[in-house]
Amino acid sequence: MLAGRNGIGKSTLLRTLAGLLPPVSGELKLMGRDMSQYSQKEKSSLISFVSTEKPDVANMTAFNLVSLGRYSYTNWLGSLSADDESIVADSMKMAGIAHLANESIREISDGELQRVMIARTLAQNTPVIILDEPVAFLDLPNKFEILLLLRKLAWNERKTVILSAHDLDIAMRLADTLWIMTAENLEQGAPEDFALRHGFEAIFKDSGICFDYGTGTVDAGISPSGEISLLCEDPNTGFWLNRAFRRLGLRVSADAEISVEVRNSRFICKKGNTEKDFASIHELCREIGNRVKM
Repeated sequence: MLAGRNGIGKSTLLRTLAGLLPPVSGELKLMGRDMSQYSQKEKSSLISFVSTEKPDVANMTAFNLVSLGRYSYTNWLGSLSADDESIVADSMKMAGIAHLANESIREISDGELQRVMIARTLAQNTPVIILDEPVAFLDLPNKFEILLLLRKLAWNERKTVILSAHDLDIAMRLADTLWIMTAENLEQGAPEDFALRHGFEAIFKDSGICFDYGTGTVDAGISPSGEISLLCEDPNTGFWLNRAFRRLGLRVSADAEISVEVRNSRFICKKGNTEKDFASIHELCREIGNRVKM
């Protein structure tokens, strides 16, 4: 999985790897052979590419678009065989868009169109799959569904899957190899390697955002401006309360003027001799956000 700041050249790198752009310098080889020696049809049987550009062709259905993935396998007329049509249908089913087969690509949502493009890649059935921001228009459950599908292809079908993504949290959970691209170089390793050597600094430099190497998540970079004490025996509840306090700009300290105690699944906020009882962290945070006016 490829990560890096906007404008750093991720799309250019992926297009170069896909053979759509000539390398600026050096050599680009696929299976020991220089990429420039492959015909377009040969490359299309080895590498499939999904870009961020949206196709806009009148009267093209989702099935038609997915069928383009079979181009390198059809005869000189470009006719689909029964096997080709079966592969297209199976690819649409795998991508979760079988019900869109007869829909115009102009009439479906951006997220659905992205799934159609991924289905076209599945139908192409290449050993190398390159995707530029393949889940950019999908909601969180669908992001994981598509990325888990790509991961399954990589592991079970032994395919090479290269994709770019801005969501570092997802990359930390699903990527086998992470590429971090900067203006100076391209570093690679397991996500955990970058975490251990604090290797995410280049992505967040001068942004006010940072990577929390303790939790493996992106932190908003809110500097603490106050303190609060916490008494909580349940580690899980304590973890989420700490997250909430950090969002409010509060550091947990034993000597703070305001304290929170978790008692019988209730949240007791104390200030001096006054205390208030809350049923949820949401209610508690609203009160703390108002500086606990008691």
